[in-house]
Amino acid sequence: MDNTTAILNTVIEALSDQLPFEGMARILWIDEHAGLTTFITIAETPRKPWIVASEDVQMWLLRGDARRSEFRLPAYMLRVEEDIPEGERVLRDRNWERIAGLVDTAVPGEIFVAGAMGALVALHAEATAAQRKTLYRLLYRYWTFGQIRNALLPDYENVGAPGKPRVFSTGKRPGRPPKHLAKSGERCGKILGDDDKGFIKIGYSLYRNNEVASVTDAYHRTLRRFYVEEHVVPGGSADDLTLKPLDQLPSLRQFSYWGRKAFDDLTILRSRAGERRWQKDHRGLTGRANDGVYGPCHRFEIDATIADIYLVSRYNRNWVIGRPVIYVVVDVFSTMIVGIFVGLEGPGWNGARHALFNAFTDKVAFCRTYGIEIEASAWPSHHLPQELMADRGEMLGQAAEGIVSGLGIDIAIAPPFRPDWKAIVESRFRLLNKTSQIHWIPGAVRERIAERGERDYRLDAVLDLAEFTNIMISSVLHYNYHSRRPDRLTADMIREGLEPSPVNLWRWGIENGLAAPNTQPDDLVYLHLLPRDTASIQRGGICFKGMYYTCAYAIQQNWFARARKDGRRSVTVWYDPNDTAHVWLQDDLRNFVRCDLLASEKRVAQRRLEEVLDMLDMIGKPTAENTYATLNDKIRLDAHIGAVVEQAQFEKRAAQPATPVPVSRQAADIKTHRAFERAAEQRRSVVTSPVAEQHTTSSSATAPPSSSVVEAYAGERGGEVLSLLGRLRNKGNRP
Repeated sequence: MDNTTAILNTVIEALSDQLPFEGMARILWIDEHAGLTTFITIAETPRKPWIVASEDVQMWLLRGDARRSEFRLPAYMLRVEEDIPEGERVLRDRNWERIAGLVDTAVPGEIFVAGAMGALVALHAEATAAQRKTLYRLLYRYWTFGQIRNALLPDYENVGAPGKPRVFSTGKRPGRPPKHLAKSGERCGKILGDDDKGFIKIGYSLYRNNEVASVTDAYHRTLRRFYVEEHVVPGGSADDLTLKPLDQLPSLRQFSYWGRKAFDDLTILRSRAGERRWQKDHRGLTGRANDGVYGPCHRFEIDATIADIYLVSRYNRNWVIGRPVIYVVVDVFSTMIVGIFVGLEGPGWNGARHALFNAFTDKVAFCRTYGIEIEASAWPSHHLPQELMADRGEMLGQAAEGIVSGLGIDIAIAPPFRPDWKAIVESRFRLLNKTSQIHWIPGAVRERIAERGERDYRLDAVLDLAEFTNIMISSVLHYNYHSRRPDRLTADMIREGLEPSPVNLWRWGIENGLAAPNTQPDDLVYLHLLPRDTASIQRGGICFKGMYYTCAYAIQQNWFARARKDGRRSVTVWYDPNDTAHVWLQDDLRNFVRCDLLASEKRVAQRRLEEVLDMLDMIGKPTAENTYATLNDKIRLDAHIGAVVEQAQFEKRAAQPATPVPVSRQAADIKTHRAFERAAEQRRSVVTSPVAEQHTTSSSATAPPSSSVVEAYAGERGGEVLSLLGRLRNKGNRP
């Protein structure tokens, strides 16, 4: 994006003292008709939003008095939805309800009209019984941090000891004093240990799984199973069970507290209600689906379909891996395909997030991964929308809800059996099938049922996942440039003679100010859309799914040396399933750090994650023939070892002398016997040598005694004595 372009949510940094602000300021609203832009300063105590002429902003950027900048969001906002505690989510939603009437108004930007903010806040405060200073504080925080709901989270980042269990005094029971009294008159109440918490988790799962009617019933089941006295006589009747003393039992309050702590409330509700009732009565429908689309990036639609073709593995062309799933993201205004993902998983959120990540990021590197070189202008979409229309299947659960509060995207859920609500993306599948000619590729699914004796079309599959993705990308580029949409032309477009292709409609909307892209930092996009999993820090690198990675941050922190000393530990990584070359992790400040694949991992380089996992699974399992051969050879080896040992035992028994040798003498002669055996082995090796056989006769008469034999019969210094005698004899024979 051009550095001289100012759009909604852009952060401007002042470079000159001639500007009406210092430091950084964020654009809150742009009034195109009046030519006015509303700013708010980014400071610990921001001042009231102020208005300047849009022309002045453009002049600041052109002259270099100001520049577009990036503002690092606080760490407490960089969390996905499931990582935010329930209490903080409640506070955030409560704060949002307080200001929603001021932000989400019938007339967009009404609060930014000159002189209107004070009156609107005063009326809203009177209507909601809230203090005006509270509303101003929440509004300023919401505007300063990018107009996303997570800006209203409480800042507990540096408060207390997050993630660390509390340590209580020995023998002191936490919580309020119990109401019941023990027989001795002292207040009773069990101090729960790890075993008790484990028992409570097991018992509470009965309530979660709807196996009992209430929490009290689950509590009684838990007491009956884990807190009864053992029978003195084994095999006693179950009718005379006796509970342990009261001071050894968890209370119902403790059971309920630790049970709720072990299981999420939504998980409990979903499990007890059943999937069908959950979908019908309890699932949250966040966002809105307003009629009318104003320009590019206003609304995206996403859907998935199973391709009518079978693929093979890139590692072995004889491995048929089944039919891929194609995810497509379409801009409703221009009908341009802004994102695509071809995978083996889904349809579901885990595949949809990859398509959304592709839609929100640059396409040059993505196309290069599959051997297609393009310019950035050839596929110009890398923006976040304001609204997203999807099926229930793609957008279920807190993970999808996280893009609402984390990325500021409103989700509109299409009702069941109503594909016409997503007519744009549904029709794109038919066009892609026609453009890519899938039904004429070997391995394609035939429309008619195969007759008896006819060849199975699945065996004709020839394309792997990367080759098929290459075809789909090429088909998308062809569609974006050459599919004509004359029904989308407006009077202004017709006046300018615009060719109604999707990419031209997109560019026209961007250039004429109809676009309303949702600008968010890359870290937020990575955090909420890239899938994450657990990796292992080992001495050889960061091991993820059997692949090893490294990065400068891990080396600086001595992760690998510490793993070699203290053992392995886990770390959360984010990964792109399209490319195994990199994974990402967060440092202490929650900045994303890229980790690169080790050079030794050549077999998985430039491969997709599904292909690598399939390959590792295939080579990790031996064939049935190999398993049988290994087992058969092991049986033969055991039999051979047994026969050799049995023969040796027989020969030892036959060689026993008539008079048994004392045990002490046998142990004392080990060193002598070892020396003799070593000398015999040396003489045996000399005799069996081809060179030695030629000189055996000539050298046998004059060969000195073996040093090993000398050691065996003359002691440790026998060799030195004989050597000295030999030198004296040679000296006496001199003339």
